[in-house]
Amino acid sequence: MASFWFDVLVPGLPPQVWERLWDLERHTAAIPLTTTLGGPLGPGAEFVARTRLGPVQIDDEMVVREWTPHTHAVVDKVGRPLSGQIEVTLRAAGPDTRIRWEQQYAVTGLPDRLAALGSPVVRAGYLRAVRQITAP
Repeated sequence: MASFWFDVLVPGLPPQVWERLWDLERHTAAIPLTTTLGGPLGPGAEFVARTRLGPVQIDDEMVVREWTPHTHAVVDKVGRPLSGQIEVTLRAAGPDTRIRWEQQYAVTGLPDRLAALGSPVVRAGYLRAVRQITAP
């Protein structure tokens, strides 16, 4: 699988950042052409990020596998064409919170090496989205 990670420092303490990070309405507002459906999130919760451009629609189906509020979550991407895993860890950093985002992903029908070529762009998109989602 292709993979990437990033650390980002965002304003607010972990409980506040956690609530903003996992608010699916914030995801919908931050990610162009995408509506996030489901919730509330917690262990075993299923949700979908539906991206639509004209007649083309892609559903990114996900399941929460681990959920330790304010500190750690693991979300599996379980659908087609997207699969993989996201692991998120939050740590207090003074008045702020450091988010570590680690992600592995695969695209059905696309060799992993080819998917990996897109990692810098995918990483940049997720970093931008996480910053916007977690903004106070």
